[in-house]
Amino acid sequence: MLRNLIVPIYSIGVVGALMQIAGGYWDVSWHNLGLVETFLTLPHTILYTGVAMVLIPALFGLTMRFTSFRKSPEKYLLTGFLIALGGGVSQLIAGPFDFWWHQNFGFDPFLFTPSHSLLIVGIALSGFGMSIGSVRLLQAHRANLGLGSFLVSSRWLQALVIMALTALWLDLNSIVYLMMDEEGIAYTFQLGSSFVDQTSSITFATGVILVAIPGTLIFFSAKSILGWRGAVTGIALLSATISATANLGFTASVLAGSGTGPAVAQFIPLYLLFIVPVAIFDFIIKPTQNRPRMIFAAVLVSPFASFLDGWYSVALWAFEIQLVPLLIAPILAVGLAAGLYWTKFTNVLLAREILRPHLPTTTV
Repeated sequence: MLRNLIVPIYSIGVVGALMQIAGGYWDVSWHNLGLVETFLTLPHTILYTGVAMVLIPALFGLTMRFTSFRKSPEKYLLTGFLIALGGGVSQLIAGPFDFWWHQNFGFDPFLFTPSHSLLIVGIALSGFGMSIGSVRLLQAHRANLGLGSFLVSSRWLQALVIMALTALWLDLNSIVYLMMDEEGIAYTFQLGSSFVDQTSSITFATGVILVAIPGTLIFFSAKSILGWRGAVTGIALLSATISATANLGFTASVLAGSGTGPAVAQFIPLYLLFIVPVAIFDFIIKPTQNRPRMIFAAVLVSPFASFLDGWYSVALWAFEIQLVPLLIAPILAVGLAAGLYWTKFTNVLLAREILRPHLPTTTV
């Protein structure tokens, strides 16, 4: 019986993973704009609803691991649940910890606090687990392995992969934000304003460069795993929608009366245009093309993977546009690195032990 529920349970978990990171993006905007005066905000409600929607399926997955899948070679389909369970436990600890932190230290606008760090890592683990799970379900379906009798269709499984990879892209970007939050680091470790002054330019430039990596990896993994034109564009559109609503449209409306609101609003059309090169890449590049072409494509698409990030991109293009020429070369360099290693990233998502005969040639 539980075996028949594996796809519906993963479906709940994937939607929950996307809700977590969408709520997290909105929560950061609310904190930055000083709109948080209570713990029970709308972004927190969305985020923690997503936590429950991942944690409960993960517990079901653990049950299946020791019952209907205990001696099954297809137990690799449950790996995503186990990873997400680790993320859920981290968030169960982080939630009360975050409430206590805010009650004692205020509703700070920083990412790098102990409670936020634990929460963000948990969100990333949840997204990673759901990505592994949804990708392996799709591969198992293509390999004609039994997945039960509910919601088992190629279109639905592909939709799950698109949602999961979108969440994973935003999750990985959030890890970059966390590590580059010099104000939060100074706040948490009491390093003073001089630390922020000395490191802010470096961390900002490094953040712009590093967020090119997750997007590029996700683009090429999606191209390889899904194989059809439009999949990468769908991921970019879904990610851009979350980023634009949280970081651009909402922020611009709140800051409309200030000097920064108009600059943010004027950036929105340019931000949406960054999807166009990604769509061109999506419709031109085939996953079976030779390795040098794929690496060259990764180099070309990497700047737009960075610019579709809503946090650094709005600051760069709306307020620090003079830095763009200086950052292009480093971004292309990390795009080259992503192009060299995207197959390894893709292989982490796939259950190669079971599905090897059915994998695309580019991931062998």
